[in-house]
Amino acid sequence: MTMAENRLYNVIALLRAFGAGSRRSAALYEALCRENMLDASLDGLKKCAAADEKCRERISAVSAEEIKKIIEDCESAGIDIIPVFDVRYPECLRNISVPPLALFIKGAFPDFDSEPTFCIVGPRKVSEFGRKAAYSLSRRLAKSGMVIVSGTAVGADTAAHEGAISASGRSVMVAADGIITQLESKNRAFVKKVIANGCIISENPPRDKAYKFSFPVRNRMMSGLSLGVAVIEAPDKSGALITAAHAAEQGKDVFVIPGNPADAAYKGSNALLRDGAIPLLDSSDIFTRYVAAFPEKIDIKKAFTEEKREKLKKSSQKKLLSGLSKEALLVYNNLVKPEFTVDDLSVSDIDGAMLLSALTELEFEHLITSLPGGKYKISNQ
Repeated sequence: MTMAENRLYNVIALLRAFGAGSRRSAALYEALCRENMLDASLDGLKKCAAADEKCRERISAVSAEEIKKIIEDCESAGIDIIPVFDVRYPECLRNISVPPLALFIKGAFPDFDSEPTFCIVGPRKVSEFGRKAAYSLSRRLAKSGMVIVSGTAVGADTAAHEGAISASGRSVMVAADGIITQLESKNRAFVKKVIANGCIISENPPRDKAYKFSFPVRNRMMSGLSLGVAVIEAPDKSGALITAAHAAEQGKDVFVIPGNPADAAYKGSNALLRDGAIPLLDSSDIFTRYVAAFPEKIDIKKAFTEEKREKLKKSSQKKLLSGLSKEALLVYNNLVKPEFTVDDLSVSDIDGAMLLSALTELEFEHLITSLPGGKYKISNQ
């Protein structure tokens, strides 16, 4: 084999021997680079000074045929492999504590180091309000030109991808299992839809299955690829909280939609706010944070362009109002100005978090429209 082929084989061998997100494999890779052994044959891995007896045993258990099969599977399925030494490998991932040794990609791979990329997360069992929030926020950000990152689960992840796709934007699905496994899953039709509008990424070989521990390991990639993370809603035990923790560790922004303190679905979310996360009141909070760094990539005017409201065409306003929560209806009935800010509102019996949730609900139902600068306007004015 050529030196380039040896390098790829060695990286996949480490990945197969120790699994995704392994600190041991990352340390061995660094040792191979220091000792100028990355180009060595597969057997040469066992001669690395940093490899103890247990490491050598695990490396010996990986055969060249197994690695060849992984590469052949990728070639037949149109999956690209970007190892950590490749010039295409994103610097934003190279700089996290345990960089993936290789990325398996199908679809159009964005330039994560120059594109405004944002991660949206929430639970599998997301509320209807949370689903609308993920969809609406993703759609708004994607319309502006931002790239949306989320996971593979049905729930908040799916809503985030759907929002980006509905805006003809780019969506990146990060998997905890292999890409071929995803393409053969019950969710395969939606996975293909995401690939057509972006890509799917995994650090796992294409036929790998996901286990319980695979998801926390995967989540560090989601935050690592992104400028920041928005937590739509999260109970006290949630994968979204793990992604938020990775983001904080990586020095990334963590945004959180405030929720009713009495609602268990927001227990984890509100704890993040208590610990210093940024309250996400509307999409302007995100635009304000990043537009100066990406003036030619983020088009706020495009994000707020008025559209035909199909929902208002199909349903009367009376019907829409009847479906609102008590808090949202109370806020709507107290709107007296065509354009307003949160500070203009004075609604008794509703605290700050509930007020913001009510405004978000009204926006999702297209009864009010969010404007740049934290302003709103009544949609039918």
